[in-house]
Formats: sequence, C-alpha cells, structure tokens
Amino acid sequence: MEADVVGLDSPGVAIQVIDHRDYTHHLLFDWDGEFIGHVQDRFAEEVQTDPEPAKILDRVRFRARNVGHHETDAKLLSPIFDWVVLEEAIDVLEHLDLSAIMGHFMDFLEAIRDPPVDNVEFTALYLHLDDANEELIDQSDPVTFYFEDQDLVHTPVSLEREPDVYVTISTLKRPFACDHTFRDLILHQLKCQIRDLYYRQGGQPPEQYQVDGVGIHDTGITPFKCQSI
Repeated sequence: MEADVVGLDSPGVAIQVIDHRDYTHHLLFDWDGEFIGHVQDRFAEEVQTDPEPAKILDRVRFRARNVGHHETDAKLLSPIFDWVVLEEAIDVLEHLDLSAIMGHFMDFLEAIRDPPVDNVEFTALYLHLDDANEELIDQSDPVTFYFEDQDLVHTPVSLEREPDVYVTISTLKRPFACDHTFRDLILHQLKCQIRDLYYRQGGQPPEQYQVDGVGIHDTGITPFKCQSI
C-alpha cells in the first residue's frame, strides 16, 4: 500500500494511504500516537466492523502508523512494533560474543528448559538497548506464558521502562546450549516478528524475512498471500 504524510499541524499528523484496490484513506493521529480519525469511502459504516473489512482497515491504519512514525517526529509506534528497532536489535545480537550470550540469555534458557508452571505456551524475555540501539544493556527476568483453564496468563513481570524488543520461545524440541546456536534461535524469532509486522500493514516482507516460525502471538495476523485486499 502506498502511504504519504500529507499534513503536519498542532492536532497531529495526517497520512494518506492508497490501498490495494486503489481506494484512498485519510488518517489522523496526534503527536503521541493517539488515533483520531479515519476517513474513507470504500466501506459503508454499517459493514466496517465485519471481519474482512475490519482487517483491511486495521492494516491500512498500521501502514499509516509506520509511515508517520518514520517520516515525522510523531511517536506512532512502540519500539516493539517498529521493525527498524528489531533490525537494529538483530545486528546487536549478531555481534555478541559467547560470554555476553551467556550473561544475557542463560536464565532465559533455563526458564524454557525448566518452567515454573505447567501448560506452558511460550517463555518471553524483554530486552533493553542503549539510546542509539547499538548495545544490549539488560533484560527482564524470564516470563512464562501458560494456560490456566482456558485463559492465557503469565508469571509476574516487572519492567522499569518500556522494552525495546521482546523475544518468545516455545518449548524446545531438542537440547540447546547457551551459545551462538541459541542466540541464532532468538534471531530467527525476531525475524519472524519482522515478517508479521509487514503482514500487519498489508505488505510482503523482504526475502530475508520470508521465514517459517512463530512471530507475533496474534491470531489476527494473516500472511500476505492469504489476505483479502
């Protein structure tokens, strides 16, 4: 989808998006990322909440957020939903030596191997980069997501500030040491997240991110080739 910034003023940022059927959408966000409005003539008001129109409109809005965030000073995306930050995190992790890998990820691997609860869905780790996104500063304690009856819940988590990146790993199907092999598993999961962020805005990811695996844990994300346009 083609998207452009068409207005900057005190209320916020105006974005124009032309969707895959050549319909034009105008969206407005305030400077802190609050969604203000979406004007379009493709879908009548009474059908906008139907499943397929709602998904298309969500993808248009996420596309608009990406363009506004990267082309203006507006804060329209959290770092965890910004593929640029994810790419920078991948570059940081690729350059970690064995000692740094063990220091940052040993507790995470142990929590995956020996979770504190049953019925585990995945284990998460939240990462903090420096201000330039050039160094991994620290990480949270591992957080285990598990099913309690029919509900997905998690073990306690304490974050002193908003994470820049998070990673989730499901139950391991083979043994891993806390070395470059486990680091590469983390990198693959981040690449799956980038893939899903492209899908969320109605786009096909670049070839290096056309990978298999679990990315963002959101059942509403549809691969590009399966999307209604």
